[in-house]
Amino acid sequence: MASKKSRSKNTSASTKSLKSGRPPLLLPSSSSGGGKVLGVGGPSSTSTTTTAQRTSSISSRHTRTVIRRHHTLQKRLSRARAAGDLGLARQLELELEASGGLATYQLASTVGQSAERGGDSSRVLVQWIKDELDVRRKSRPRQQRNQKDQDRNSSTTFVIAGDDDDQTRPKKQKASPPRPPPPPLRILEIGALSTTNALNVVDATQVRRIDLRSSASGIEEIDFMKFPLPNDPTGKGSWKNQKGYDVLSLSLVLNYVPDAHGRGEMLKRTTLFFTDSTSDSSTSTSAPALENKDRNQDVPDDENVNGLVDLDDLDTTTSGSKSLPCLFLVLPAPTIHNSRYLTPSHLDLIMSSLGYTARKTKTTQKLHYSLWRYDPTEKDRWVREGGQTVFPKKEINPGAGRNNFCIIID
Repeated sequence: MASKKSRSKNTSASTKSLKSGRPPLLLPSSSSGGGKVLGVGGPSSTSTTTTAQRTSSISSRHTRTVIRRHHTLQKRLSRARAAGDLGLARQLELELEASGGLATYQLASTVGQSAERGGDSSRVLVQWIKDELDVRRKSRPRQQRNQKDQDRNSSTTFVIAGDDDDQTRPKKQKASPPRPPPPPLRILEIGALSTTNALNVVDATQVRRIDLRSSASGIEEIDFMKFPLPNDPTGKGSWKNQKGYDVLSLSLVLNYVPDAHGRGEMLKRTTLFFTDSTSDSSTSTSAPALENKDRNQDVPDDENVNGLVDLDDLDTTTSGSKSLPCLFLVLPAPTIHNSRYLTPSHLDLIMSSLGYTARKTKTTQKLHYSLWRYDPTEKDRWVREGGQTVFPKKEINPGAGRNNFCIIID
């Protein structure tokens, strides 16, 4: 099956549809048709019960086996298509279908990332943007109190006149209106598997969820590479009457893209979805960008990401620097720590060329988490200073037993 390409009106770069190379969905999707945008809402009790029954008996070992086998078959299928071996490609497609296709992979991924298994990566994101969430959470009750007391604060007082006038005269003093709280963070979760993860923070977030094939009501079924841009002239790119997002979440999605060029295109495309404005310096209290010497150091897995999210119990460092808009990127640890073509420092170069600056990194036994602030002026500065902007497939970490995960930027 040939890969389809579409050209966005807002960018000259070709964007490759992620639908290509994907196996058919064998289990019914929650939408009635491919590409249909679903209404936002919570999953029904019936679907929730059914999912719980189906996932409760799946062991951790089985989910890992399903995920690994699916990725292996996808890699072999991508190579067979690139080599023009149609016979082998068809054989691999049949193997993918027999193993349950994308639906089975999604189910295994959902179980593996469930809160019960301690695998909800969104908890790490919530921890890293805790200060932004706190500002919004705590400002709203305060705003309600201020609104009620506004008339009470407006009072009539008497002031003493100057020496030339010994009369007192009334003067009405109006209290200054309370400063409105910052709006909830607009979050776009790409490759969403659940509508009930840690990103749902009351009064602090508005989350839009998309995936190639929706697995729940409230997840829009659409290809990110064809997702309307915020500045789309038709207006389809706006959401809740606004354009752009403060946070993009790309958790275990980039590694699913079947080829290195497609991964590079996806990273480039993320830069087109942010809001034009960033956090006000008085409300953005996230930690400053990591120094170059510290960006690639692994962080011990000492955060508690199990249980319910309690923003008041999460540790964080504070600073007066801005943190939004930002990209949350999660990759399997071996793709960045055991690849011939990608290392943490190489990823940092790639992201810097796109306008991203590393804010946080964390590596566990299985996953590599990173948070990147986007600023288009940083990309301009990078180019002016002669920074690398093209990243071909080049072996930078030789050694036996390494994988071939790669990101190519043309």
